[in-house]
Amino acid sequence: MPSQSTLTADEKAKIKNAIPNKIFYAALARVYYAHPQRNKWSYAGLQGALVFTLDQSNNVYHFKMIDLDGTRGILWEHELYDNFEYNQERNFFHSFEGDVSCV
Repeated sequence: MPSQSTLTADEKAKIKNAIPNKIFYAALARVYYAHPQRNKWSYAGLQGALVFTLDQSNNVYHFKMIDLDGTRGILWEHELYDNFEYNQERNFFHSFEGDVSCV
């Protein structure tokens, strides 16, 4: 992942092409998971733009990871279900429970 902190115009265009729904926020990110050891983070090999979006057809919020290096579109997604718990561990590290490992 490049050492930049904001999205370029080309990256923003890729995000808009991949997400037809309402986009609230997008930022450069990587996906980590804690499985099988709950107290140890492992890099999932996924990086790109993490988008917070609303699917207006069914009124469901999602996090979606968009491929910025290639043409794969949506690499990963996670629905924000009822009683979703989100934690900001650090300014640069956020966590939440998932139901399936991403690898």
